[in-house]
Amino acid sequence: MIPVQNIRKTAFWMGIVLPVIVLVAMIWVTHATSGQFDESFASVTHTYKVIALLEDAQARIADAETGQRGYFVTGKEDYFTLYGTAISAINGDIQQLRILASGNSGQQRNLDRFQNLINSRLQTNSIPPNTPKDKMAVALTDQGRETINEFRSLLFEMRQQEGNLLASRQQKAEEQFLFDQAISLALVAVTVIALIAIIGTVMRMEHLRQIVTVCAWTGQIKDGGEWVRMEDYLKKRFGVSVSHGLSKEAADKMSEEMRRAKKQNAGNRPGN
Repeated sequence: MIPVQNIRKTAFWMGIVLPVIVLVAMIWVTHATSGQFDESFASVTHTYKVIALLEDAQARIADAETGQRGYFVTGKEDYFTLYGTAISAINGDIQQLRILASGNSGQQRNLDRFQNLINSRLQTNSIPPNTPKDKMAVALTDQGRETINEFRSLLFEMRQQEGNLLASRQQKAEEQFLFDQAISLALVAVTVIALIAIIGTVMRMEHLRQIVTVCAWTGQIKDGGEWVRMEDYLKKRFGVSVSHGLSKEAADKMSEEMRRAKKQNAGNRPGN
């Protein structure tokens, strides 16, 4: 049997160490959850930046197509200036998009397609230079409509991919958050159960410290309403098996009594 003092000491240290361990674990879970929140917020911000750049690029493509078509038809420098400003802004948007899409091979391929469309549609003119101006205007209008549709389709695909990526990240963050919440609840439950067990142990120790009534004559112990031998009491209450021995004091006393008895017997023999 573990001595009561040792049990009380163990319960005391468990009552201190266990809450500290749980507190450290809770701090770690809170830190991890905070990091996931920051990552989720950064993902949302990243997606909105990409979508804003794609929308700006789409508006500038319309300006570039309008400037190109107007310059080819009228030859006015104002249209050429509009075209040059739009192309320069589009190239800047592409550079920013490549930075934001670093590590995203799908979006990098879309940006390559985007750049190729700009080179083939906005920086060249497939209309023969000797085409009459009225026919050139019609041809450039048709070509511009086709160009805008191709760019719109590609940019829509890029926005959709970015939205899907954001949804996937948010779902993963939500699953991780739920997992962390489950861990927190489990830690709280373990702490409550352990504290209940510790309190129960301490209360049981207090109960066992109550006064035990021992018979001064027979050495029996009063258990409830009956008197039982000490061996039976220890077995019942503590699960202790009792063996018997002889203390030094009892052995010395027994030896002294045996010597006295032997001496007395010798004195009582006939002839003495």
